[in-house]
Amino acid sequence: MYKVRFHLGAGEHFMHWQVKNVKTNHIEYIPPEKFSIVMHECKLRNHKSTAKKINEGANKTVCAWIECEDLIITSRTIPGSVLDWELRYNPRVEPRWTDGHGQGDYDNQEFDFLWTEGRKVLTTETCKEEQ
Repeated sequence: MYKVRFHLGAGEHFMHWQVKNVKTNHIEYIPPEKFSIVMHECKLRNHKSTAKKINEGANKTVCAWIECEDLIITSRTIPGSVLDWELRYNPRVEPRWTDGHGQGDYDNQEFDFLWTEGRKVLTTETCKEEQ
């Protein structure tokens, strides 16, 4: 099991993807301009109460991530498609996971595959509960 989130803490890994192996607690930082992360069996996680406080003006702190069973870090670009669907998380804008237009509530939704492209999280599927 892995936890993947965008790291906004000051320092050399600012604005990198943080990948944490839950079993070993090993953390790796992935520069988004050089690598993509392909994730399998994913769930979008969010601490709603913390996100709501941030949305109301509190300082940002860790409150959202992607859990996944397995992942691959690749330097190859994932082929794009008009079917790609973006998922977003920014508690300053909305205190929940949303689609690329800031709509919907995708907290705790599950996906077979997600991948990163730069700072974006993409999929080609709807969440499992909608299928």
